[in-house]
Amino acid sequence: MNEKIDILKDRVKELEKKGILSRIEELLKQLKEFIIQEDKERLLSGMTEICAKCGKEGKACCGSAIEFKYTDELLLINILLGTKFPDEPEFPDMCFFLTTSGCVLFARDAFCINFICDKIKEKIPLEKLKRLRELEGLHLQLQFRLEQILKQISGNRDSLIFYDHSKLNYFHI
Repeated sequence: MNEKIDILKDRVKELEKKGILSRIEELLKQLKEFIIQEDKERLLSGMTEICAKCGKEGKACCGSAIEFKYTDELLLINILLGTKFPDEPEFPDMCFFLTTSGCVLFARDAFCINFICDKIKEKIPLEKLKRLRELEGLHLQLQFRLEQILKQISGNRDSLIFYDHSKLNYFHI
């Protein structure tokens, strides 16, 4: 995993040299804000405490090889958002990104975001989960859009054209 991350860090340097990152900077800021809002909602709802307790008990929903679900583009987003990756897994038979303080990733795969265990379903009121799900939906829409942009950039296109569904028009970056 470290080798892959190192290769992606080199790719970030190439994107910086080409001036491409400045074209997606605003989208990255928006994504970061959505994720910060989600994290606050998890904390306020009590979800963070439930997850931390399971982790301390040696139980975690972050199973083996989940890190391989992560695309290069999603890892690039994490690099661009300043994620500090571990040098090696802290827990055998668990996801590479899981540490004693939780997941190191800022932007996570939809599978990781969408998973809610039975303990959380039992202890967190439905209204609080609904609010969290709304934020996660906004986050995932924007994250997917960024991933698609990074895929197109990887195709070495100089001008990127996207359809913005919220404004019903095309835009260039």
